[in-house]
Amino acid sequence: MVNEQKVLLLSIGYGRGHHSAAHALSEEMQRRGWTADVLDVCAEACPSLFSLTQIFYRACVRRLPWLWGLAYAQIDSANWAHLLHLPGISHSMKFLRRRLQASSPRLIVCTYPLYAYMLDAFTQEGWFKTPYAVVVTDAINVNSAWVQSQAPLICLPESTGRATLARRFSISPTRIVASGFPVRAAFFPCPHLPVPAPDGDGLHIMYGAHAPLSRVRDDLVALLDAYPRCRITVLAEERESHLRRMLAKEIPDIPTSSLRFYGTDGSDPAIPLRSAHLYIGKAGASTVFEAYSTLTPMLINYALPGQEEGNLRLLLEDGAGMLISSTEELLFTMHRLMEHGAAGLSRMRRAMQAAARGGGATSTVDVLLSRFFPSCHTDVL
Repeated sequence: MVNEQKVLLLSIGYGRGHHSAAHALSEEMQRRGWTADVLDVCAEACPSLFSLTQIFYRACVRRLPWLWGLAYAQIDSANWAHLLHLPGISHSMKFLRRRLQASSPRLIVCTYPLYAYMLDAFTQEGWFKTPYAVVVTDAINVNSAWVQSQAPLICLPESTGRATLARRFSISPTRIVASGFPVRAAFFPCPHLPVPAPDGDGLHIMYGAHAPLSRVRDDLVALLDAYPRCRITVLAEERESHLRRMLAKEIPDIPTSSLRFYGTDGSDPAIPLRSAHLYIGKAGASTVFEAYSTLTPMLINYALPGQEEGNLRLLLEDGAGMLISSTEELLFTMHRLMEHGAAGLSRMRRAMQAAARGGGATSTVDVLLSRFFPSCHTDVL
């Protein structure tokens, strides 16, 4: 590919999944000689309004998951083409129109469905001719918003729901391809992880602090009590200071070698995840598929209704993860996984390897280029 080839990746800052997939695709496209830009249209066009919607989203994720379940069901039944007339979305659409007319990309990839409907409208206006695709960022339980635009290509993270989606929405099967969830190259397995001792010596746990804080506190206190020689890396983000205060009341002198907070400053989670024996946390799509890429078994203690249930189901069906409903169940499961030389962890790691769901950026870009630029694409799919 020559350098004038430009791809624009349209993403949005709700959770990590949309941006994570977009940046993984950007990285892979650049590796192949393309110029790639990631654009959060809503954040740039309407920053104040978008910040308010982010606050609502975070409140649902952290404190009101049942409310998100209701919102997700409404999203699934909404006519997204009609949403383009709402003031904030209409303004974002005008912003995107100006950006496209100024930059003239050769390819557009949407990791959030709203943008595909905007591109549908531009196509109907007659001036827009650029090929575009949708890259879905949730597994199995795919919201209808992802597949009801006129995008000529829809890339799924896995194949389970492909036939069902094609039948349900009368979509040509050629428009739907299971290409994997795009994961950055930084997420690759550490092939020689040492086997932790049954007492937790050498055990490295990565813990995503997304569940209610009282549950997070109880989990961490129980793990440090049961495995005082383990190492726990906590992804707490903006909750770090509050969580530190809660833990200090339970364990006044936590050794820094045992508990480390990570990622508050935007640090790359690939670094600790590659060296972790186990991930405990939420079933977010990016985290699930990054764990598949690093071959890190997962214990899920939190999943958003609707949106993340498919990601959890995928882990359970592959034997790559387990659902944990309480701190007591977490300790029981940890004991089972650690006995007999951590045989349970090794079994789950082998299951992840057999599932081969990691690193979908390469296969997704293969699909995109072979579909839209076949004469320039020579890789075998």
